[in-house]
Amino acid sequence: MKRREILKYTAMASGTAICSPLLNAILSGCTDKKAEKTVDVASSIFNGQQQKLIRLITDTILPKTESPSASEVGVDQTIISVVDEVYTKEDRETYKKGFKLLEVFLTENGFLESDVEQRENSLRQLESTTDLVSSETRNTYLHLKQQTIAFYLSTEEIAKKELNYLPVPGEYQPCIPLSETGGKAWAI
Repeated sequence: MKRREILKYTAMASGTAICSPLLNAILSGCTDKKAEKTVDVASSIFNGQQQKLIRLITDTILPKTESPSASEVGVDQTIISVVDEVYTKEDRETYKKGFKLLEVFLTENGFLESDVEQRENSLRQLESTTDLVSSETRNTYLHLKQQTIAFYLSTEEIAKKELNYLPVPGEYQPCIPLSETGGKAWAI
């Protein structure tokens, strides 16, 4: 066998080895079904009850209106995944400690069994508190609220359907009226 033939066969074999997983990933992404992202309770720092509480809080902050609710676009699962997978161990522990305080506060106020209006009132009460004892609970809630809004606005569905989306922007215009953008704010 000549050297050129060996190189040709080696290139074909390595090319197939490299392309095969990529081709499989590309073809498996060609389904009509939207994959639901769920976080495994066993591997999360949040138990099932806490994950349900996060979903209720995010849906209370951003309920379903003409646009989808926070949980419908996966904001609750994103928050859980970010805390589980992105936060450092120390940050996870701090978040978990604050979330436990928030969980106790909301559970004592019957948040899980309440209707939408009562849940909104509980969160408003927490947000407006000036009590130093509740400040860490309030800060945890405000952090969760900030995450909810940020992750909601950065989801593909909301960015493309509810906001103006221009992946390759043109000239920067800092102060233009909303009437020039179709009444929608920019996604990015």
